[in-house]
Amino acid sequence: MEIIETADAPHHTGPVPQAVESDGWIFVSALFGNDPVTGRRPAEASAEADQIFANLTVILAAAGAGLSDVVRVGIFMRDLQRDRPPFNQAWVRHFGDHRPARSAVEVQDFGPPGEDARYMVEAQAHRA
Repeated sequence: MEIIETADAPHHTGPVPQAVESDGWIFVSALFGNDPVTGRRPAEASAEADQIFANLTVILAAAGAGLSDVVRVGIFMRDLQRDRPPFNQAWVRHFGDHRPARSAVEVQDFGPPGEDARYMVEAQAHRA
């Protein structure tokens, strides 16, 4: 197993890598829409979702993969009915015609305390 880390995406505060790779499989840890330079999360849901995809893209690139290699995404949302439409729009903008499997659930408590992130994403990709 190889640990994947890049300065181009936010780091976790605990002992959690951004991702790990094993036999071509890439498992991306909990990912948020924070800017990697400022650490801040965008105020608008759409911008937060776009930042998640930007962070996912650079982590996958550090592992020699891209969004077209993603096979599954788990999405956690603070308010599913409110925040799913802007997330879905970002999904289409970033994945295009690629359609990985996914699930989305509403969860009230996740992420660092006090940050109130709208989204948290986990992803699995396979590099052929």
